[in-house]
This record gives sequence, C-alpha cells and structure tokens, in this order.
Amino acid sequence: LLKAWGAHVTVTCSHNAEQFVRGLGADHVVDYTAGPVEEPLSLLEKFDLVLDNIGGDTERWALGLLKPWTGAKYVTLVTPFLLNTDRLGIADGMLQTAATVATKMIKHLVKGVHYRWGFFAPSGPALDEITEMVDAGQIRAVVEETFSFSQVPQAFEKVEKGHARGKTVVEISQGGS
Repeated sequence: LLKAWGAHVTVTCSHNAEQFVRGLGADHVVDYTAGPVEEPLSLLEKFDLVLDNIGGDTERWALGLLKPWTGAKYVTLVTPFLLNTDRLGIADGMLQTAATVATKMIKHLVKGVHYRWGFFAPSGPALDEITEMVDAGQIRAVVEETFSFSQVPQAFEKVEKGHARGKTVVEISQGGS
C-alpha cells in the first residue's frame, strides 16, 4: 500500500525472499539472516515511518532510524494489550496498557519522533478502497496456499509455522458447489 501511495519502501526479509518483495515493489531490501539489521539500516537515510511487526528488541534500535522533528512515526503491531488483560483482568490490564503507551509516547516525543501501537478493525470503506487498488493493478494480492473448509486444521498449522509469502485462504463453498 505504501508503495502504491508513492513511498520509497525498505524491507527486511531473508535473502531467499528478496526477489519476491522486490516484485511487490520494495525499493531496498536488507537481509535479516546476514546479521543484525540495525547496522545496514542505520547506514541508510533516516525514515519517515517504521512499521514493526516483529517486536522483541526492535523497538530499542528502530526509533533511532527515524527522522527527528519531522513527524516521523514508529508503529508497532506487537503490543502488551492482550498479555496485560489476560494477566491482570480487563480494567487493570487496560490501565497498565494505557500507562505503558503513555510513557513510551512521551519518552520518544521528547526525542522528536512519534510512538504508536497499531490496532486493526474491519472497515468496509477501507476494504472497498483496497479492492479498487487491486482491480486497478496498483497493488497485488498474494495467495500462498488455498485450503478447502475441511482442511481448516491444516491451514491453521501452516499459519502457525510462520514465514508466509502471501495469504493462506480457506474456501467456503455454498449450496454444494
């Protein structure tokens, strides 16, 4: 999506996925199997956006890759929200999560970058826009493997293994067709 919107896109992936991500529009690729990615990434021009879907210690070094005082954002999809609510209950878990995100936002805002957690909810208008982009050839949907409804357990096993190169689809047929 970012590439379709005109962004210069840098991706981290394994060496054997480089051609795949370049085919999707990546401008620059860093091989995470060749060593710590923060080193080659730090040699590049600072970024406007870092999207972290890995978590772990990424947050420790990724914020330093952002352009300070330009509105640059670090967005992580890995949050402690579910862990906190499971461990502490809904009210206390939400309170702990709010305190954590507020602390991180303030800590990084004084360094000139924005810290955010990404949460996703279904949106009909957004899906319509994505459909239009796919139909117009601006983005490409990548389906790695398709399973029948009777193969749902196998589909879950595949997804749990990780390292997918596209979506895993479960076909649900209607009316016996």
